[in-house]
Amino acid sequence: MPLIVQLLLFCLGLAFGSFLNVITLRYSPDRGFYHKEHFTGRSHCPHCHKILSWYELIPLASYMIQLGRCRVCQKRLTVQYPIVELTSGLMFLYIPLVIKNLFTFTGPNYAWYWGAASFIWIVAFLFLLAAFIIDIRHYVIPNSVNITLFAVSIIWIGIGIYMGAFSDVYKASFLKQFSAVFPSFSSIVLNHIFGAVVALLFFLALFIFSRGRAMGMGDVKLMGALGLLFGWPDIVPIMLLSFIIGAVVSVVLIASGKKKMTDKVPFGPFIVIATAIIFFFGAGLLSAYFGIIGL
Repeated sequence: MPLIVQLLLFCLGLAFGSFLNVITLRYSPDRGFYHKEHFTGRSHCPHCHKILSWYELIPLASYMIQLGRCRVCQKRLTVQYPIVELTSGLMFLYIPLVIKNLFTFTGPNYAWYWGAASFIWIVAFLFLLAAFIIDIRHYVIPNSVNITLFAVSIIWIGIGIYMGAFSDVYKASFLKQFSAVFPSFSSIVLNHIFGAVVALLFFLALFIFSRGRAMGMGDVKLMGALGLLFGWPDIVPIMLLSFIIGAVVSVVLIASGKKKMTDKVPFGPFIVIATAIIFFFGAGLLSAYFGIIGL
C-alpha cells in the first residue's frame, strides 16, 4: 500500500475517531444511539461550554497543542479524546492490511473487493469501539449498536461470498491454519450461523444462571453479533480470551482498591479487546500457545 494512501487512511481514521468521541460523550441511556441530539449541535467545552473553533477540533493535534486543557477555562479535558482518535486512525490503517493478507479475492475487480471488505470491517470496529466506550461510561451496550453489528455481519457474509473471499473455509478464518483444530462445516454460511448460535446460547445461559450479575443482556447480544460476524471457530478464542482478560483486569482492580468484590465491572470492553486481539493476532497467538505446550 503506497505511503500516501496509508497517510490518508490514518487521517481519515482520526477524523472518524473525533466524530465518535462526540457521539459517545453525548450519549445518554435514556436516548437511543441514533438520537439526533447525539449528531447535531456545535462541539463545546464540557466545562465552560464555550463553542469550539475549527482549530480546536483538529484530531490529536489540538489536544496536544492545548496540553489536554480547554483553551479558555484551562480545565483538563478527558484523555478519551486522543485515545479514541488514535485508535480509530490505527484501525483505518491496519484493518485493510489484515484483510488483504487473509482473504483470497478473485476476479478483475480485486481492488474494489478489497476496499469493500475493508470498509465493512472498519465499520464493524467503529461500532465495537463505540460499545467499548459507552459500556465503560454507562454500563450498557445500546441495542441499536448490537443490531447494527448484526446487520454488518449479514452484509459481510453476503458480500464475502459474492467476492469469492470464502473460497477456502480455512483461509476465511482469522485463525488461519489453526482453525483446522476445530471441526467445522464445509459451508461458510453454516459456520457463521453456528458461531452466532453458540456464542448467543452460551452467554445467555451465563446471564440466566448468574441472574444478570456476571454480565448484562447487552453483552449477550454483542457476542451473538460477533459470532455471526466472525463465525465458527473464530468466536471460540474470542469468548475464552474475553473471560481471561476480564478476570485479570478484575483482579488488578480489586487488588489496587479501585473496585470491591461487589462492584460492577462492565464486560463489554473485555469482549471488544478480545475481538481485536483475534482479528489482528489470532493465528500468531495460537501459534505461540501451541508452541508453549509443545504441539
